[in-house]
Amino acid sequence: MIYCQGCGKEIVGQYVEALGSKWHPQHFVCTICGKPFGSSGFLHRDGKPFCEYDYYDQFATKCGVCQKPLIGEFFTDYWQNKFCKSHADELLKCFSCSRLISQSITGGGVEYADGRKCCNICRKTAIDDLDAARPLFEQVRKVLAKLGLIVDDGAKLPLRLASLDEIDRLAGGTPQTEAGISLLETQSVNGQERARIVKEVVILYGLPREHAAAILAHEFGHVWCFLQRMPQMPLEIQEGICELFSFGYLSEIDTPESAFYRNGIARNEDPIYGGGFRKMNDARNGRSILALLDDVKKTGRV
Repeated sequence: MIYCQGCGKEIVGQYVEALGSKWHPQHFVCTICGKPFGSSGFLHRDGKPFCEYDYYDQFATKCGVCQKPLIGEFFTDYWQNKFCKSHADELLKCFSCSRLISQSITGGGVEYADGRKCCNICRKTAIDDLDAARPLFEQVRKVLAKLGLIVDDGAKLPLRLASLDEIDRLAGGTPQTEAGISLLETQSVNGQERARIVKEVVILYGLPREHAAAILAHEFGHVWCFLQRMPQMPLEIQEGICELFSFGYLSEIDTPESAFYRNGIARNEDPIYGGGFRKMNDARNGRSILALLDDVKKTGRV
């Protein structure tokens, strides 16, 4: 006797043979919707047949934005969010974490007055005022001090938060790839240097905590090199050194966010920032950042 895989009863007459079993024709249907299979045939899992729609709806990875099954090519971001290719063009990315800003992935987001888009994940730790920025700056200073990168506590390091437009203006109107700038002044009398003054350290407002800290560490690098009277260096080397400061700080902070920003520094394709970082990091050859900078100061070259 032959028994139907679908109902368990004896089959008399015609039957369908599939998936190593035999079925009454009316019982060989989609396991979920119960409809017979059309010309597109069926898919199966664990010995059960499914129509194409229900198979992908049940078992395929879902798009993080629209929740539709991901069939064929799709994108995956750093945070392992998977989404349809079309959403990459339709949706905006967060300025800081690069997630697609959507209700399902980030809980939405905001647009700042200077045009930057910030997701609501990053907004949770955003540094919006000096009351939040100053203790973070002190934390950055203390972590870098452990690496031997010290600026005397007595040195005045005035800090300010600003918009992207303001930082561009301070940089002379040149659009900035970084989110901060240090305003440094050398005072001379009759051609003789009298003092070095840190006028301001300016970073973007509204950055999430780890991003703000990474920028502060970078700017701290500019301040350190200035006060240590490092020799004149090509821009690639200057920025590469400061990215080492940022990378060094982030390496001491064990969070998913710090890993993201470290990855961004290491993989940056910009020839000045990314190329400079890799050149300086390679020049370390296993040494501390301080040992590398001591050599650069003595020799004037990498």
